[in-house]
Amino acid sequence: MGAEAAALGDRILYICTPSLKDSAAARQVRESLGNRLVAEFSGVAPHVPVEAVEAARALAVQHRVEGVVAMGGGSAIGVGKGVAVDGTPSPGTGEGRGGGMALVAIPTTYAGSEMTPVFGTRDADKGVKHVRRDPAALPSLAIYDPEITIDLPAEITASTAMNALAHCVEACYARDVNPVIPPVALEGIRHIVRALPLCVSNGHDLDAREALLTGAYLAAFSIANASMALHHGVCHVLGGRTGVAHGVLNAVMLSHVIRFNADAVPDAMAQIADAMGAGARTRDLEAAARFVAAFVESLPVPQRLRDAGVAADSLDPVANDAANNPTVQSNPKAVNAKEIRQILQAAW
Repeated sequence: MGAEAAALGDRILYICTPSLKDSAAARQVRESLGNRLVAEFSGVAPHVPVEAVEAARALAVQHRVEGVVAMGGGSAIGVGKGVAVDGTPSPGTGEGRGGGMALVAIPTTYAGSEMTPVFGTRDADKGVKHVRRDPAALPSLAIYDPEITIDLPAEITASTAMNALAHCVEACYARDVNPVIPPVALEGIRHIVRALPLCVSNGHDLDAREALLTGAYLAAFSIANASMALHHGVCHVLGGRTGVAHGVLNAVMLSHVIRFNADAVPDAMAQIADAMGAGARTRDLEAAARFVAAFVESLPVPQRLRDAGVAADSLDPVANDAANNPTVQSNPKAVNAKEIRQILQAAW
């Protein structure tokens, strides 16, 4: 980090997830930034509350920050994006792609935010998650280090890696996707399904952690260059209304959405199942959905929406909101509120 700090400017804001702020890795970042570190923010929470972004922005303004370093999962990097996109560095210093501040991301989970120009913020009072795509949100640099992931709990390892797997799946059948992207996403699937069980059973398996980070990188690169669809759209609406962690919702919902979409994208489903090792060369459209359902059952994550704390009376409003969600409307198969309600019920 120290070698890159000069490119960010002389006044750096360091954003660190609360669970890591006292870690050896966090101390290493502080030491490497040296006297360029002028402010630190650790008020990070799941789904990036709007209040957290506003507080971090205020801190950046107060300390005349020119660049941002964010270490943690998707929420920590999301706060960093919120500051970087709307930041106003001094002329000639710390300027990012879209005119905002330069951002360096050091991911400690598999959510993939470090590779995408997308970030979301949650308004808890309204029960809404706003998702935004802005070129300035794409970090200038991502630093991957498997050693800082070895103490990540198995539950978070599994849920954030399922988010990565969902990135790969949706990138394979996205509308108008560049033909370069699905092969990258399929390779991401291979890495994730091989490495995730190893990381869950032994979090200190450094080779498995590196392979899972590689899979998450391939997944995030893929979805950054493809449109999200029904799966992520529904998860965003669910997360905004319930506050349940995005990775957990990904783990619960993915097999149900795959099953719904399968007949509309049979070629992609066959490739997805084959990459998962589900033996779908016979064009079994249910193979990928069955594999994901069984895969999730083997992981330390909730199996159903009710297990994750989603109340039954939230399903109707979620279905109605999701039907009007632009991300959901990008799905390769048309879907209405009634069908979304049925998908949610199956997952509940």
